Amino acid sequence: MKRFLLISFLFLSNIICVYAAMGPTITQKGKWIALNSFQIVQAEIDGKSVRVCLPSLTFNSDVDKEKLFGELAENIEGQDAVFNLYHDGLGRPKKVGGMFYASDVFLKKLDRTYTGYLNELGYKCKASKKPAYEEDNFDEIAGVSYSKKPKKEEKGEVKKKKKKKKKMVEEWLEKQPKRHIETIYDVLPPGVVHPSTRKFAAEVNAKIEAMRGRPFKMEGDVEVDPVRWAKGTFGILQENGIINGAVIEGKKPVLKIRVPAEKGWLKPEMVNELNGAKCEFMIQRLKNGREAFEDGAFIIRDIYLYQAKLSWEELMEKWKVKCPEFPKEEKYAEQPIVINSDYVSGTWVKTISPVLCMVKFEGKVGYGEKELIRVMPPENKPQDFKNFIKEFDAKYAGKPVGVTVLTFQDNKPYVELGQKRAIKIYFPDEQKDLTTLITEVANK
Repeated sequence: MKRFLLISFLFLSNIICVYAAMGPTITQKGKWIALNSFQIVQAEIDGKSVRVCLPSLTFNSDVDKEKLFGELAENIEGQDAVFNLYHDGLGRPKKVGGMFYASDVFLKKLDRTYTGYLNELGYKCKASKKPAYEEDNFDEIAGVSYSKKPKKEEKGEVKKKKKKKKKMVEEWLEKQPKRHIETIYDVLPPGVVHPSTRKFAAEVNAKIEAMRGRPFKMEGDVEVDPVRWAKGTFGILQENGIINGAVIEGKKPVLKIRVPAEKGWLKPEMVNELNGAKCEFMIQRLKNGREAFEDGAFIIRDIYLYQAKLSWEELMEKWKVKCPEFPKEEKYAEQPIVINSDYVSGTWVKTISPVLCMVKFEGKVGYGEKELIRVMPPENKPQDFKNFIKEFDAKYAGKPVGVTVLTFQDNKPYVELGQKRAIKIYFPDEQKDLTTLITEVANK
């Protein structure tokens, strides 16, 4: 199974989704069913009926909208199309208000885009560069439904055409396969990139850095992905998949990754190739949010080798050995996990690194007297960090702090490789949070 952080899908039937390599949109094949308005299209994508909202159009001159709507409805409906859909940053179509959003649509039969076809008809127009959900009049756009109002003498003929079109659409939908079309979402957890995008290494690496800096999102509930990205260096691989001596986030945990079952597959040159290689580890999470830890080792779902630009399966292919699929076990998370938070009082001890500090807690259940706490990295890291640490700690060591820490659903502290994670650290005496104080000290 080829997998890594999701920028692209691979549809496993006749539908293929081609990613626009980390750009704002992804392309998906589908069918243009009908127009609801000049911006809202009823479409069929991935075997499902969906509404797709296009950017606002600005016409260069007055337009007979009734006439134009009729032309479009007659000439576009029912044809195959490719939709340039805005995505959520992980390659999944963004959905707001029950609709997908596209920058444009390529119409296969007409061999041009929707806006291109409008211009060809003589209606000179310009599409907004903003997706519709960012427009000021979004509520109006989402609620609008434009339909042609027939003249009295045309009513009978129009009703016949409508019935005929409705019947054609219903017949077409009935012919579509009722089975579930398996997609990349069914075989990989969210947050996995298909190896075909490996050639866009710079974009992939940039996305990885962004993901590592934002390991959870705060939109209502706190969510973590089913796998966690962790930067480090590979260690010494053993034939049973155990990795000793790897370094992840300054720690040296024992790791385990899937390997061939047959004896003698691992060669000395393979071990040497990996030892010390810079990479990203994907640590598998359990359904309760905890990192999978079995028989004394953290379970690694996949890796990405920076220099070789290979995932684990691709490396196995290079070595000409068969890589087993990651085991599908009920305990492993496949979807984002909702976790909680808790506010804990303590005292600032010292700064360890841009993402690690030490806080002293007093008698709080589940916390040691002094704990290493992982924090969000500062937006602008001080250039001379060693001197910054001395100055910052000299000013704030011993100061009271309020730490908003993540917790699992059983209210025990959330940990990453054994280290607790804070959403925010607040200094009540200064009435400012850690990020603000770092900026002040660094820029004074």
